[in-house]
Amino acid sequence: MLLTKSWGPAMLFTLLIVLFPVNQLHAQDRNLSLWKIVNDDNVVYILGSIHAMKEDMYPLPRPIMEAFETAEVTVFEVDLMRIDPEEIAEIMKSRGSYEPPASIYDDLSDETIELLEEYLRETKINIDRVRYLKPWHLSLNIGVMELSRLGYKTELGLDQHMQHLAFKQGKEIQELESFDQQIKILYSDSIDIQDLSLRVSLRDRAKMAEELESMVVAWRNGDADQMYQLTLDSVNEYPELQSQMNRLMLSRNVKMVNKIRSYLEDGRNYLIVAGTLHMGGPQGIIKLLAKDYEVDQLSY
Repeated sequence: MLLTKSWGPAMLFTLLIVLFPVNQLHAQDRNLSLWKIVNDDNVVYILGSIHAMKEDMYPLPRPIMEAFETAEVTVFEVDLMRIDPEEIAEIMKSRGSYEPPASIYDDLSDETIELLEEYLRETKINIDRVRYLKPWHLSLNIGVMELSRLGYKTELGLDQHMQHLAFKQGKEIQELESFDQQIKILYSDSIDIQDLSLRVSLRDRAKMAEELESMVVAWRNGDADQMYQLTLDSVNEYPELQSQMNRLMLSRNVKMVNKIRSYLEDGRNYLIVAGTLHMGGPQGIIKLLAKDYEVDQLSY
């Protein structure tokens, strides 16, 4: 769940690589965010996911579909088919909302409140719609709204698309994490960090399109390390968010890699779909796996 300077690490889950124009998808000799590991009797493909897309971004490049067709088991960050919508709503309400008369105004700094009210005026959103959302939950909602404004839909995201295909074809579906685990990462932040993340998102939102484009260029080139560096640059600008970055990315990478190692030993073919920003950097999934396996990046 992409990180840019405009949106801060709290928006990781909603803004994780949302753009790659379809005309670029069919260029020749272009690396993909798709890696392959062969270990004795089985093959594991690792696909960097994009959590929001447009309809014209389909069909997907052939190597991605070939990896899907080869896989006996598909693995996603979260098994969306297993989640009860009512359960999600209850979790979001209990962890992401205030109990009146408490409200977001009790926790936000004056600067953040001023920026929030300016944003609500510009978008013609009534304050009553957000008054009782905790800052992390509001940040998430604003991210989704901004994606929608740009024409991108989370329901068309690569992970959801692939999981629906897997379900339709009767493939086994597993998950790297649970929904509870992912949400806990966000609501566990101190209120000061939640306030700062929301403030950064609101203050720098005008830069969103430009900074996303930098991420897009890296995506087009299959350059996960560059994408990671752009993310790191964002955190360096706000060092108070470093601990959040570690929890959102680095600690989760280790846990994901441990599961992937087990898949490499059970004799079946896998397709693993996880957020692209988990792939790059010295502590990314690809580098961690490359310590013990030969990891090949696919191109087309």
